Amino acid sequence: MSAKRYTRERPMLDVWRPPGGAGDPVGCLATTYTFDAGFFEEECLARFLEIDSLPDREGLAYLLERENKLGAVYAGVLVDYSQAGVDHSLRWDVLPVRVPGGKQHAKLTLLVWTKRIRIVAASANLTPTGYRRNREVCGTVELRPEECNQELLEQSCGFLGELAALAAGGGEDAARRRAAEFLARVRRQAGGWKDVPRYGWRLRRRLCFTLPGTPGGGARRSSLTEALAECQRAGGAPAEVRVASPFFDPADGRKEDAATAALCSRMARGKKRSLTLCVPAEDSAGETLRLAAPFALWRTAKDRVDRLRVEALPGGPEDGENRPWHAKMLALSNANYSALMIGSSNFTRAGMGAAGGGNAEANLLYIARRQAAPQEARELEALWPPTTPVPDPESAEWEGPRPDLLEEEQAAAPAPPAGFVSAVYRAGDEPALVFRLEPASLPGRWQVLGGPKLDERLLDNEAHAALGRRETVVARWLHPYAPSKLLVVWEDNQAFWPVNVEDPAELPAPRELEGMTAEDLLYLLAASDVSAAFRVLAGSKGTAEPAGAEELDEATPPDLDPLRRYRLEDTFLHRIRQQARLLQGVREGLERPVWSERALEWRLTGMIGIEQLVRRMAGELHEDGNDASETALRLADLFLTLSEVHYREAEGALSKQRFEARYKRFLRSITWEVDREIHSTPGLSAEVRRFWRRVRERVQQ
Repeated sequence: MSAKRYTRERPMLDVWRPPGGAGDPVGCLATTYTFDAGFFEEECLARFLEIDSLPDREGLAYLLERENKLGAVYAGVLVDYSQAGVDHSLRWDVLPVRVPGGKQHAKLTLLVWTKRIRIVAASANLTPTGYRRNREVCGTVELRPEECNQELLEQSCGFLGELAALAAGGGEDAARRRAAEFLARVRRQAGGWKDVPRYGWRLRRRLCFTLPGTPGGGARRSSLTEALAECQRAGGAPAEVRVASPFFDPADGRKEDAATAALCSRMARGKKRSLTLCVPAEDSAGETLRLAAPFALWRTAKDRVDRLRVEALPGGPEDGENRPWHAKMLALSNANYSALMIGSSNFTRAGMGAAGGGNAEANLLYIARRQAAPQEARELEALWPPTTPVPDPESAEWEGPRPDLLEEEQAAAPAPPAGFVSAVYRAGDEPALVFRLEPASLPGRWQVLGGPKLDERLLDNEAHAALGRRETVVARWLHPYAPSKLLVVWEDNQAFWPVNVEDPAELPAPRELEGMTAEDLLYLLAASDVSAAFRVLAGSKGTAEPAGAEELDEATPPDLDPLRRYRLEDTFLHRIRQQARLLQGVREGLERPVWSERALEWRLTGMIGIEQLVRRMAGELHEDGNDASETALRLADLFLTLSEVHYREAEGALSKQRFEARYKRFLRSITWEVDREIHSTPGLSAEVRRFWRRVRERVQQ
């Protein structure tokens, strides 16, 4: 296979788009250090879910489409705890990660559709700067039923599972539980996919991680050590190494650079050894070249290698584009192979896991054997960026690392003390916030604030003491909306505290749905293109621009029916045909394969689900001006259609047995609910009641 299949130039956001034949979205779990929740939701998730509406132009349509599609899938982001206090939709989770002695700095993403899985290892944070401004690097691995690298998938799931275990909240936390369930679901889904051969490979790929030892017993890991071990297996230690990094350890009076010393100690012995250090540089108007790196790099490597070079990375204003270099790359080679590692690890002690240091980092290593795969080896080497040699490195001005050049090095945000473990929103009839606290790690004086302006006191140290300094405190939430973050104030500090939901199924539907009629819901459930139907429905309510012609061909809401323009919908024949066509669309939607229990539950009870349709139709039995008999007959037609659903089983989807077990329970329950409504409706003829009774008996067979 060609290396270009795995590493080719393209816009970073394209990695979130499903490939051809990917099937329905199942879920995604991403990691980042700095984080922009709006960018993640509107740019990344929107591409993953194929949301067609635009948030800035089609606000209501986007809101409805987003909520509807997110309800059936899992989405979560593992964020360094210092960056996790963000507003976000509670349909997806923000998991604050505390890495002992380091940062959650990995940028690993797992994107899962029913017939494809994509692993993404990148240098870019989930921010507009990372994806649109910086010079970044990204590698992807595509897995499918016919060809699945089970080793890489297990590496990804294992690492993400370890990070999730470091997320705040403990083992009983709802967000942590959902992440663990998603990873288990991915393993089950790909368990039967065909594994690729481990031997005779031309281009080997492996994930290399940095991770300090974890409380659960996880061993300390080093990306540098793992990459060099893979190289050793491929044909010996590397004799030539090139480093490209935007950031390095400050010298802080040390004579040696830990990452450089660790690398040089593992290079080939008995051969000429070459090291090239590619660093950010700034040409100060023809004066001495300024290098944004410590002189300790040069000093440490000078006596350890035979050939040492320094080169300036692209990315400064002098290149005509102020696009800072943020990619992290490590090229390793000898006469037997060429290797390239890309990902999140800066060339630092914490990034590489050298000398006992460690952030959480994730990198993708490519190795091509020169004899078996000469073309792949050449292509890997050609991926190295164009750099400018520094003619006299010792005469350059080594300024040390420049934090002001990097977004993530400027992002030292305050975070709540470790005693504030997690905040969870409990939806339902009596909404509440559930605080999990670690009393021994709480400051002396503190308060938790919420409300529209984050100025309402929900809990403080005095109230906590009066409750006996409990580890779990439940506070009533008196507002009609769900909070996504709170404010913690302690001593002279303050920081945002993220909130996740206890049970997404309990979240109320958006208030914008309150005015939606049963007819609106029926058209949405029957539409062949629900995205277009949302846009047309929003447009009919005056909240979006008119739909384009291509949308009119795909959606079936009533305003699109040409006969309605001439008010022929009042004719009996047209109404009967229209109702039959819509009910057929509803049945076909229910018969489609469904890929998880969560997706099935959303299809039945979600905000645009069968339960909502039935309840709104039943509610019309008691509305003034409605013909109760006609409404009862429409309900009967709907239930006859629901009783005729024949689920289409598919490989990897829920089995027919599991579908029917849940579907029949749901149908029996909702039938009795409607039966009570019909019995309490005055004015229905005996004939209509007898007909409904026969329908009820048929449905419950």
